[in-house]
Amino acid sequence: MSRSIVSKGKNVKEAVDRALNVLGTKNSGVDIEIIETEYKGIILGLGSKPAVVRVTLKQLNNAEEHPEHHLNLVKLLEMEINNIDFTEDSKSEEAVELKQAAAIQEDLHGKVWVREGHIFCKDAPNKYPLVSPAQGVKLYKNNEAVEKTVIVSENDILTVELSDEERAPKWELLLSDNKMEALLKIVPGVRIYRRLKDAAPSNFIQLEVEEKIIPIMIDSGSMMNEIRAIGIVHGVDYTEIARACTSDEAGTFIIAKGNPPTPGKNGCFLPIKEVTIKKGVMERPDGTVDYREIQEFPSVERGQVLGVIQPPMPGIPGQTTTNEFVPPPEALPLTVQEGRGVVLVEDGTKVVAIEAGQPDIKMIGTTAKISVVPKLVVGTDVSLQSGNVRYIGDVEVLGSVQDGMLVEAQGNILVHGSVFKSKIIAGNSVIIHKNAISSTISAGKSSMLEQELTGILGGVYNQLSQMMVAMHQIMSVSAFKVRTIDRTGLGPLLKILCDGKFKSVPPLIISLCNKIKTGKCELDPEWLSLAELLHQNFITPQASGLRSMYDLEVFLKKVEMVYKSAATEKEAVNCFIKASYLQNCELYSAGDIQIAGNGIYNSKLYAKGMIQLDGYVRGGEIFAEKGVKIREAGTKGGIPTKIQVPKDQTIMINCALEETVIQIGNKTHTFTRETQLVRARLDEIENLILQ
Repeated sequence: MSRSIVSKGKNVKEAVDRALNVLGTKNSGVDIEIIETEYKGIILGLGSKPAVVRVTLKQLNNAEEHPEHHLNLVKLLEMEINNIDFTEDSKSEEAVELKQAAAIQEDLHGKVWVREGHIFCKDAPNKYPLVSPAQGVKLYKNNEAVEKTVIVSENDILTVELSDEERAPKWELLLSDNKMEALLKIVPGVRIYRRLKDAAPSNFIQLEVEEKIIPIMIDSGSMMNEIRAIGIVHGVDYTEIARACTSDEAGTFIIAKGNPPTPGKNGCFLPIKEVTIKKGVMERPDGTVDYREIQEFPSVERGQVLGVIQPPMPGIPGQTTTNEFVPPPEALPLTVQEGRGVVLVEDGTKVVAIEAGQPDIKMIGTTAKISVVPKLVVGTDVSLQSGNVRYIGDVEVLGSVQDGMLVEAQGNILVHGSVFKSKIIAGNSVIIHKNAISSTISAGKSSMLEQELTGILGGVYNQLSQMMVAMHQIMSVSAFKVRTIDRTGLGPLLKILCDGKFKSVPPLIISLCNKIKTGKCELDPEWLSLAELLHQNFITPQASGLRSMYDLEVFLKKVEMVYKSAATEKEAVNCFIKASYLQNCELYSAGDIQIAGNGIYNSKLYAKGMIQLDGYVRGGEIFAEKGVKIREAGTKGGIPTKIQVPKDQTIMINCALEETVIQIGNKTHTFTRETQLVRARLDEIENLILQ
């Protein structure tokens, strides 16, 4: 029988010599088959391939076929293999050769494979190896491009073209508008090296490409030169620059920050006396609440210091990334308008009350209007003997308000007793220590009126601003004779504009003036003065006192001041109603309503704020724009109770009895049985949710 071995070497001769050495014979006793010739590579030996041969012993004589001789040859081969280090780190050339030779011993006929970037194949009579090019790989067979699967043979020259790629990094320096930040936008560069992926011998292989991506770092030296070139010298973050230069992901880095200026503090008023109304109830030492002891309105006596005027505090300058000085915003002094009952002393640094009453402070920007609202104290009941009470300030009734009487005040009203079948109308807040029976109570009437007036005045202000722009444009035309305006004033021009492009102005002003006239007893004098000027200058322009554009600008500033003052005061007014018990009453509040005692019976309540009832609600209607909280609502078998809020608010009831109707937005629900801990609201699609 014959024996063979596959061997390899740097060339055919070396491969044959190694095989003969293992077999222990000479050339004369073997058959030699050359499987692969050596390949020296293209450049510096890269891609070189060893020669591979199969050496087969010729038919042996009887002596050579002796089992003992055969055993010696096998042992010799085992010794050769056992003496080779097959570890991955081995440098032994023979170990690599024997392992590769062992791999080649498998049947390669009819197969194709890829090794170290080259395509190899072995012919077979009944098998045809196939190769399919991959996307991005240009495959050539015998110097002809191949675009689809192709049959290959040993005699074909198979080559591929793979292109490496290099993308240079991109970066851009940006400076913020205020020069407080320097930004570095980067897109990192890469080098992409491509080669064919090794493929094991197979009848068909799909060529695959593997890529090695190496990032290209940004040259920090050239970047620093650019940073200095555009003047960035302050607040430079060198660590962030290094991180940006070595980043392998695109991004924006803040590489320098300036120091923003520190704003100062405007002048302000520091009250010495408590000037805000406390809406909370008094708490006893044991933690219980005394609903009768409600916090009174703050008050001052003649000669008492209300507060001091603090001067402005300047800010600290800042510094940009380009080392430029940035001044802080100007700290403005507080302008104090002396209202009724106060005077400024000690060079305008202190505010002193010259009348007794409640301090009233209204802040509009850096202007403070400080007044003392006088308070009228009625020592007995308001009855037929005392007559109705009307007062421009606050009213305090030490007794009760009897049947059919009226108490009206532009400020606050405090009633220590009860209110019976009467009207209570307050510009701000109402507190009734005891009960209200069959009465009408209103808090914030002037706030309602001012809210309506403010909306109309806003429209007037916008129209007059546009009118002034139009007048400037008219006067800039060369054909317009300015001398005529100097002689007649702005009246004729205002009439032309009001009869033409600004027809909506006179009706707006008439509506505003009529409403101001209707509520003149409830409004500040500035509203009355404004109404008179608007009517004179725009409704009867022939009597207009506006002689020049400067006069119009001054007048427009007055309109703006009143408008902004009213808009600010509308939010700042502290309106609410407090009482212990209501029966058959109607209440309106521009703010909240709180019934802190037993509850209410068959009454109607409307609040622009929130309604909180610590007791029960038996019948009637309740509406609150900012939600409702009730301990118990409804009656057992009695008249229905309706509770309503807008669609974005919540109704909370600890115990809802039958016939209680709740409405949120346009969604309603009627309770048919007693329900505990109700929390009703609308979800995102406006379905009524009961929790």
